[in-house]
Amino acid sequence: MSKSIKNSAVLADISRLEQANAMMRSVNHAIARDDIGALEALGFTHPHIEQLKCTGGFRSTSIGQNSRLITRLLKEGDADDQ
Repeated sequence: MSKSIKNSAVLADISRLEQANAMMRSVNHAIARDDIGALEALGFTHPHIEQLKCTGGFRSTSIGQNSRLITRLLKEGDADDQ
C-alpha cells in the first residue's frame, strides 16, 4: 500500500474519531441542559434520548479513548512521514 493511500485512510479515521468526540460532547451538554430539541436535532430518537438520559450520556472514558487513539494515529503518521 502506498504511503499516500495509508495516510488518507488514517486521516479519515482521525476525522471520524474527532467527529464522534464532538457529537458525544454535544450530547452530554444537551443532556446536562435537558435540551431534548438539541438531541433530536442531532438525530436521536425518543427511546434513545431516554436511554442517554438514564445513563447520563456518553461516558468520559469513551471520549478519552477516542482522544488517545487520535493521538496515537497522529504519532504513527508522523513516524511514517520520516
